[in-house]
Amino acid sequence: MGRGSPEGVRVLDVGCGRGDTVAWLLARGWRAYGVDVSSAYLEHGRDYLLKVGENPEHLQLLCDDLTYPFDDDYFELVLSDQVIEHVSDLGAFAREIFRVSTHGGVGLHIYPAKWRPVEVHMMTPFAHWFPKGPARRTAIFSALFLGLGAPYFKEFPLRERAEIFSRFSEGETFYHSIGRTAATLEYYGLGCDAIAPSRHKVAFHAPQLPTPTIAGFGWLYRHAFSVALYTRKL
Repeated sequence: MGRGSPEGVRVLDVGCGRGDTVAWLLARGWRAYGVDVSSAYLEHGRDYLLKVGENPEHLQLLCDDLTYPFDDDYFELVLSDQVIEHVSDLGAFAREIFRVSTHGGVGLHIYPAKWRPVEVHMMTPFAHWFPKGPARRTAIFSALFLGLGAPYFKEFPLRERAEIFSRFSEGETFYHSIGRTAATLEYYGLGCDAIAPSRHKVAFHAPQLPTPTIAGFGWLYRHAFSVALYTRKL
């Protein structure tokens, strides 16, 4: 495999959804696979892979015990995008990434920051800062009452709409701190870096910024907007 060449590199997209990233990587020569909890999304993705002449078995359903249906030490690269905020069991997530990664295998995991002012799924400002329960439900209701929030379920009365949003927030989102996420990944044998990728992203998107300010803006970006974690199997 030549430097920079994708040929032969095995990639896993955790939480692949319909497999858009997997299809994109396959078309460019990567040996890409995906795993997801949603059989409906995966069926759409498999249909698409068939249409473009790829093997639909590149998209697989997560096993009932939260393991991935792939061999140990198989992937040189593991990705996840907008997934960690939906993971209730960080330990299971970290164990499986460690298990399926080759020695020295790397990862990139991108997800919204815990202290992001506006929650990215419901678009309700600050509501996810509150602990799950009455306080968060009140915050969600208040946001919707004020006309804030994503334009979903507007056909329902306010209280029913707020209940739908609250059930999603409590059952489907888990905003862990960067420290806890990194500590869990490291506990299970994955070296972890959240600092470098945020600085790289700030420098890329705002090249006019003075170099001494990159560290500060990187801190702000990863704590208030989006987290990117580089990982490596030790």
